[in-house]
Amino acid sequence: MLTKSNFLKFLECSCQLWLVKNMPHLLPPIDAALQRLFDEGNKVDLFAKKLFPRGVEIAGFNEAGARNTASAIAGGATVLFQPTFTGNGITCRCDILVKRGRSWDLYEVKSSTGQKGTHVMDLAFQRVCLEESGIRVGKTFLVHVNNQYVRRGKVDPFGVLATVNLTQEVKTALPVARTQIARAKKTLALSTKAGLDLLKACSAPGSCPYLPLYAGTILHEDVYAIAPGLPRARLRELLARGVIAPKNVPPDLLESLGGAAAFKRARAKKPAANIDREGLAREFAELEYPLHFLDYETFASAIPDFDGYRPYQQAVFQYSLHVLRKPGGRLEHKEFLHDASTDPARPVAAALARDIASAGSVIVWNERFEASRNEELARLVPSLRAPLRSINERMYDLMQVVKRGLYLDSRFEGSASLKKVLPVVVPSLSYGSLNVRNGEMAAAGWPELTDPRTTAKRKKALRRDLLAYCKLDTLAMVEIYKAFVKASKE
Repeated sequence: MLTKSNFLKFLECSCQLWLVKNMPHLLPPIDAALQRLFDEGNKVDLFAKKLFPRGVEIAGFNEAGARNTASAIAGGATVLFQPTFTGNGITCRCDILVKRGRSWDLYEVKSSTGQKGTHVMDLAFQRVCLEESGIRVGKTFLVHVNNQYVRRGKVDPFGVLATVNLTQEVKTALPVARTQIARAKKTLALSTKAGLDLLKACSAPGSCPYLPLYAGTILHEDVYAIAPGLPRARLRELLARGVIAPKNVPPDLLESLGGAAAFKRARAKKPAANIDREGLAREFAELEYPLHFLDYETFASAIPDFDGYRPYQQAVFQYSLHVLRKPGGRLEHKEFLHDASTDPARPVAAALARDIASAGSVIVWNERFEASRNEELARLVPSLRAPLRSINERMYDLMQVVKRGLYLDSRFEGSASLKKVLPVVVPSLSYGSLNVRNGEMAAAGWPELTDPRTTAKRKKALRRDLLAYCKLDTLAMVEIYKAFVKASKE
């Protein structure tokens, strides 16, 4: 039985659908970012139901859910939440179904702030499934978050959500949806040795995260038989990426593609630094002591938790601040973590205004993010607007050293992310031993920290972990800055 979620996985990559069915243990586990996405989706679903009073919640999945749905319809229900339908080998669980005359209008609820490419196909799959189940579908709608809404008091479901009529777009997509459904069914039917089929089908062989996982399950002793069957361009892509090793390709075929040496060179990662020493020296000559190294941790929710916030507006709940008052001076550290379930804006802004001197450069990694948070804090806490905007006026983005090519290393892999730069420039520092290792984990931890139901023991551990992570972010900036300064003098 092809589910809607598996159909959407198929649209992303046919290899992914095959792995879900045959080798699910190879797929990466749900991480903090994905779990937050699920949690936000559940919040939005709850508010969407408020748009339709007197709705009936349908319990169960698959066959049980379909039976309960049929029973509710037979009983005269006209608004259904989470109804399930099955027909012709496919099944779906809709978000909201509303009866209008002799037909039913279909509503798909998303936590996004607008229409995305997959939404039409999502609705098209559901429409096909409903029609296969004998349901006459009227109009099809997308319900999404309205990011222009600002909370003032109790959240208004009609304000925080927007409804878009996609009936015509879905009708236009139905032929393609039916074709893709048939292809997805064939993929589900493939054996555990699917061979070349999906290696040929993947639409993004140069970047698809599922292709290497899939290839690793089939490229064994029969790889000599597999490689010649691939189109030459596809085989070249897989060799360049390392999905297929040169030794697993017949020699004559490999030579016709350029030989093993070419692909080994393409795969080699030779550390190579390119440092503009004069440029670095000019850059850092503009900085004024004391130097403040600042980093924020933030939380954003689809349904704003506090007055004055828009959906997904970042609420700053924590900062770490390292201060260097003179060259070679003693490093000082200050930090703040708001651990109550109230709006953190005023406590954070007040602590920050106290901890940062009125003079001296403020060094961050990604100025656009921190400066935007300061502007938002200034609007939320007008009495502290002056010190917050003063921070922005003195802000220096250390990430620009990498982005502008003043310090480059091939091991950055083309990224200016702090998590990519740190292990290369300062290998002695690592996030690996921390319980909170990235911003998504921090954002997921803060609601738990402020939840009254969280035990005191757990709160203590969360507080320790959040402080340790944010502190390492600013310490990393300090040490990277020192390494850049040293490089400018060599």
